[in-house]
Amino acid sequence: MIDNNEKRLFPFTLILVAIFLLLIGRLYYLQIYQGQRFKELSEGNRTSLRSISAPRGRIYDKNGKVLVSNKLAYTLSIIPEDIKDLDDTLEKLNQIIGLDIELAHEKVNKATKGKTVRLKRNISHEELVLLEENKSELSGVILEEIPMREYVYDKLASHVLGYVGEISASELENLSEEGYNVGDIIGKTGLELSYEEYLRGKEGRELVEVNNIGEKIRTLGVEEPIAGYDLVLNIDAQLQESVERILAQELDLLTELAKEDEDIIEPPRGGAVIVTNPYDGSILAMASLPDYNPNLFVGGISQEDWTRLSTDPKKPLLNRAIATSAPSGSIFKIVTGVAGMEELGVRSDTEFYDPGYYKTGGVTFRNWSDVGRGKLDFLEAIAWSNNPVFFQLGHQLYKKDKTLLQDYAREFGLGEKTGIDLNNEATGLVPDPEWRKSYFKKREDKIWYPGYSINLSIGQGNLRTSPIQLVNLISAVANGGKIYQPLLTDKIVDRDGKVIKDLEPKLLNEMSLSKDTLETIRKGIKAVTTYGTARRAFEDLPITVAGKTGTAQTGQDRPNHGWFAGYVPADKPEIAIVVFIEYGTSSGNTLPIVKEIIKEYFDLELISEDEGSE
Repeated sequence: MIDNNEKRLFPFTLILVAIFLLLIGRLYYLQIYQGQRFKELSEGNRTSLRSISAPRGRIYDKNGKVLVSNKLAYTLSIIPEDIKDLDDTLEKLNQIIGLDIELAHEKVNKATKGKTVRLKRNISHEELVLLEENKSELSGVILEEIPMREYVYDKLASHVLGYVGEISASELENLSEEGYNVGDIIGKTGLELSYEEYLRGKEGRELVEVNNIGEKIRTLGVEEPIAGYDLVLNIDAQLQESVERILAQELDLLTELAKEDEDIIEPPRGGAVIVTNPYDGSILAMASLPDYNPNLFVGGISQEDWTRLSTDPKKPLLNRAIATSAPSGSIFKIVTGVAGMEELGVRSDTEFYDPGYYKTGGVTFRNWSDVGRGKLDFLEAIAWSNNPVFFQLGHQLYKKDKTLLQDYAREFGLGEKTGIDLNNEATGLVPDPEWRKSYFKKREDKIWYPGYSINLSIGQGNLRTSPIQLVNLISAVANGGKIYQPLLTDKIVDRDGKVIKDLEPKLLNEMSLSKDTLETIRKGIKAVTTYGTARRAFEDLPITVAGKTGTAQTGQDRPNHGWFAGYVPADKPEIAIVVFIEYGTSSGNTLPIVKEIIKEYFDLELISEDEGSE
């Protein structure tokens, strides 16, 4: 017989048994039925080593103005090892924000194991929101805020500064041993390319704890990135802006004039200006038009923008200041004049006779003017850019030595690269008998006739020069015969301003010219602007200019190129200037540009106003 106490305990016993059975069932469910899932979740909380992009070095003008900097922008990246199904993940990303799946696969295949692979830079706010909403389905996908290049003044000095972009397959193949990885940013053109090893910096690393979908839980350790070194340029940003504006205004004016004048075959295609210190080769301004906005390349240029830039017949990506290769026209008469004085005994008062042409071997070489000037001395021949006088000198130099004139041209640095701290510099060409033998196939074309030297004497024929070569030539006249390596960069510094590398002026050649030769050439090109061919352009300036114009024939029924090379002030030079207008019709069209640059540099309008107020 069950007593009353046992009756009272029985319901409690049943309750305890039921609770125990529920616990057993729950344990079975968690450990057996859901065991694999929880194992995966527990293993999902692990560590991940992620790279941290280093900011590239900044670029400053000579006065400390920032021209190129960095800004933070969101980037879509993946860690391939954390992704179970790469195809599925990439397809989801494509549906969310649009992605080049083929390119993404290519990046993953070429990436170093364990490295973060960046798929899309500078994603928009809308794309960021969409990715955040879907992050639970995107294991191994991370959103990073990394430094991205910023060209502060858009197009200013674009050809000088250059642009950056993702490393290409060929670049990666050549640079993989230097620590580059797929998706890295690298300098492509301009100073960004020339000083890549200094600007790039060193990436850091971050050890983080992540959950099962790759989200960061906490940071376990950080190796901070090292920012790239900064460049301090010789460029004066204010002068650079003025030069670009003045050149653009003149090109626009000439373009409109070409529309109205039927005699002008076509408008200018572009132009270039270089302003330097003639005593050390430092470049104060370098402009090339048309130009482009390097910010277009940050984050990857669109196909539409690339097609527009790369197919434009005016070639906005071409730096005409260093990559132009064209006849110099009458600027070359400086070379001929120097050779004539040093080798033929010509002096400033040596008399010549100009009938309006020079004739030899049944061939007539004519002056740029149909009217002969009669008797004139050598100084007047320079001032009036008299072709027949220089034809005579070229022929006499040929008779003495077929390559004598070419030797002097090379002494001035023509026909070879100057070594400027930019890539893609044109070599140019000083044609001579050896070149003709190797270039032409027909026997009769291989012969170097006197006419070729005669044409060369006035900067025509097969001669090819660049603005940067001609600025060296005119600087040598100003400084006494020294040829310097042109430099855009003054020094390389770290973030604290400590000088890492000081780019000292480098003397490439020092010509052994007599005092009489230098003085005569200087007087001659000063006479060009005071009573010669360019007198009207500068007559109202309170400062004397020395310079030489050049109108270079192009052939092919196209307009002439226009050139000017000179320095200011004539008696104590501070700057050397070269202006080039591609298909500019006449050298006279360069003179308004030169005049306005001089006014800007020396603040001549301001001086005039001050004087008027006293």
